[in-house]
Amino acid sequence: MRKRVLLKPVLASVDIALLTGAFLLAYWLRFSFSFFPERPEPSFELYFRFSFLVGLIGFAMLHSAGMYRLRNFSFGLEEFFLIQRAVTFSVLLIMAINFILRGYISGYDVETYSRLIILISWFLSLVILTMWRWGAAFVFKQFRSRGRGLKKVIIVGTDHIARGFYRAVRGNVDFEYQPLGFVHNGPDKNEGELEGLKILGNLQDLPEIFREHPVNEVVLACMDIDAEEAAQLIKACERGDVQFSMIPGFFEILTRRMQVQEVADIPIFYLEERIFQRWGRIVKRGMDVVLSLSMLILFAPFLGLVALMIKLESKGPVIFKHSRVGKGERSFCMYKFRSMYADSEDKREELEHRYGSEDAILRLPEDTRVTRCGRFLRRFSIDEIPQLVNVLKGDMSLVGPRPHMFSEVARYHQWHRLKFDVLPGITGLTQVSGRKNLSLDEMVRLDIYYIESWTPWLDLKILLKTIPTVLGGRGAY
Repeated sequence: MRKRVLLKPVLASVDIALLTGAFLLAYWLRFSFSFFPERPEPSFELYFRFSFLVGLIGFAMLHSAGMYRLRNFSFGLEEFFLIQRAVTFSVLLIMAINFILRGYISGYDVETYSRLIILISWFLSLVILTMWRWGAAFVFKQFRSRGRGLKKVIIVGTDHIARGFYRAVRGNVDFEYQPLGFVHNGPDKNEGELEGLKILGNLQDLPEIFREHPVNEVVLACMDIDAEEAAQLIKACERGDVQFSMIPGFFEILTRRMQVQEVADIPIFYLEERIFQRWGRIVKRGMDVVLSLSMLILFAPFLGLVALMIKLESKGPVIFKHSRVGKGERSFCMYKFRSMYADSEDKREELEHRYGSEDAILRLPEDTRVTRCGRFLRRFSIDEIPQLVNVLKGDMSLVGPRPHMFSEVARYHQWHRLKFDVLPGITGLTQVSGRKNLSLDEMVRLDIYYIESWTPWLDLKILLKTIPTVLGGRGAY
């Protein structure tokens, strides 16, 4: 898309200008306010010339952080963290250059650039870049909401994965997708509609579809396509000058930790040891203990009020205890604030038989067993706060796969059980990516991605993303 290509130099130019301006503004602030330590004011020319190097270093760090990939131009916590990391590394590099130049800056009353000015410029750069990127993303979102700048996409596949992808992107302009239709991956003609979107044909019809529709991208969203069909699809996209992308299957997720070793000139793939099996377990456990203990102390008065509300509305214990499947498929007792009437579990088997889904997950948006207080607690996930005690006991983690019941796990496929390699979590990628609106397969795929991609920063980002998800009550009932 030509407009997207032109956007990159515009963003880069503005970023460099803002970083340069932030450094010069820091110089002005340093010598304009009396509460800063007194120091002879150096020449403005010295800092003016150095500001261009500051802007270029900042641009290089933003580029290395991926701020110019523009796959989906939006702004959120992830983009904020990327800016924070880029600006921090820029300041560290500038300070290193400042140290190297010590004694080589001649003709002025100072030997090095002020570290206080550099620190002030770090704060200003972080604030200004965040505001600028958020504002630019907001403007682009307004354009996208009017149907401008969206990528016309064809979805290959008609199974539950393809339908789930369509439901995820339709009406959400943040993804910049405008689905035109489905393409059936089988040999037979398959016409009509699916999820209200037209089925345009099958793989053999792609060249004709490209001629009739302004297609920008094709997304492969099915797992049952064979190698010959995949090669045909990729070749058709290349000839039609259409971007090809795909939703990763189970094998593609695992390949991120595969290494290749040659044995007798034969390439052999083997899996790396996962980070949870090394130092990561110590770091993650430390985060769990410190954060969960802090939150329990902070929420203590509120928890007492919740307990009183539960007691006043209905008979029964304040804390609901239930067996769940944890790490290594071992049973543990999970704690929650009771949100249902005391006899609710006696009715569960009947409800599972009547309303149970095909993936063994019971979803009842209008569950009559839930109390009025419980409905409020569930909507904002307050009922799950006692699970912080499970975290302190070592049964759970703050972030991880969602723990399910034995009746649900009994109907798992074998690959679903990979989620039991780590401790279950109070929150996780599934909770911030749709919560109860996701199918079991979608939940487990996210869990596997989390396990293979874990870093302390990923945990922190998920915890921060949980806050707006919980406050909005999205997918909770």
